[in-house]
Amino acid sequence: MRLTVKPTLRQSLFALALLLAPILPAIPSATQPARHHASASASTAAADKSNFPTLTASSFGFQCGTGKLTNCPNATWPTTIAQPGMIRLWDSQVQWHLLNPAPGVYNWKTLDAYLDAIAAHQPRDAMYTFGYTPCWATKASCDRAWGSPFPPDDLSATGSQSFNAFVRALLIHCSPAGHCVKDVIKYWELWNEANAENFWSGTVPQLYQLMAPAVALVRSQVAGASVLTPPASHGDTDWMREWLNQENKNGRLSDIYSFHLYLQGNPPEPRSAIVKEMVALKNGTNGWEGTPWINSETNFDARTFACDSRYSLDDCIGQMVRWHIIHFSFGAQQVSWFFFNSTIGHNPDYSAAYHTMMDWLVGGHFTAACSPSGNVITCPFIQANGHQALFAWTFNGDGQYTPTPQYIDYKTLTGTTITMSPGTAVRVGAKPIMLEAAN
Repeated sequence: MRLTVKPTLRQSLFALALLLAPILPAIPSATQPARHHASASASTAAADKSNFPTLTASSFGFQCGTGKLTNCPNATWPTTIAQPGMIRLWDSQVQWHLLNPAPGVYNWKTLDAYLDAIAAHQPRDAMYTFGYTPCWATKASCDRAWGSPFPPDDLSATGSQSFNAFVRALLIHCSPAGHCVKDVIKYWELWNEANAENFWSGTVPQLYQLMAPAVALVRSQVAGASVLTPPASHGDTDWMREWLNQENKNGRLSDIYSFHLYLQGNPPEPRSAIVKEMVALKNGTNGWEGTPWINSETNFDARTFACDSRYSLDDCIGQMVRWHIIHFSFGAQQVSWFFFNSTIGHNPDYSAAYHTMMDWLVGGHFTAACSPSGNVITCPFIQANGHQALFAWTFNGDGQYTPTPQYIDYKTLTGTTITMSPGTAVRVGAKPIMLEAAN
């Protein structure tokens, strides 16, 4: 049996301090007009619903493809009870260099399998992430299996003809079964982790030159397309600042602000300080304040895609759920789990908790960011049925919490509902519970 690992006192104080900080301006859903709202403090009792997006099944994303045989190989769909509402096609054998192995030559087999699988599992949204230049398109260093991080040789101030030709072919492609890219894929992410040299070895202005004509093509072919910024990794605010300024200077491309952040062995509470930094950058950049934002790639660890062995099963389940709740309470439109089927789909305990989490959250919205109440962290929420709810947990050992009298029961991640007398103390631990009010 693995021992529960308790955070250090320094971690605990840091987490409480960040949760007491003012809430970042919350973001409306991408499907609604962006509106500006005053910031709320963590002590705000209630907030207007439009401050926070209503969560949908597509607020929960997943990736399938490259890697372990457990990670839905050959476009096989996860059979787990946990079914996120959006699939992200990255490391799914559908990158530029694999779909377009030679000038004018296309290999659509894997993409066709995904198009058909997505169509068979509706309703479902899909995201495509650009990345990896084919070796034939650059004289720079290139690995034929992985492509090149360097820009194509024909890139100029007006774009790249080789890349544009690929994008045109991609956008008009349909599988033999009649499932078309323009109908199935509505979200388009601009080049994976371009802040990392192993993904992009060009400059930020060069990436803008590459993507601007491609975005115009996407918008001309895909009705209702949403374009995401290149997602910087590791909390790289410097790179994201340069990209946002590039769009401000040369013309806006993106509808959604995207980044990647993993837990990397940390509890969600202290790790969420980086989330706040990334969103604070967006909100502090002219013209980007009301832009929806997502964490489009996360997991426990970016190398192992597994919860650290120091933690108990309950700790790991709690971290997975708390990481999502904290993001959404900060105003996230989506959190997407990388290697989903390997980490969650093939673990019955994880998948059951993930399914319960979706049941709790879909159709509802937060009214304020999570904040500490003594040793307990709480997050106010309005359920899909309009009833008030409150998520509660502690990440520093078990504890007790006495809610206000309007809460009449609470739900656990195992699916149990427990009736309680008004004002009764409840036991809380690493796995969040959801307290429900009578109204």
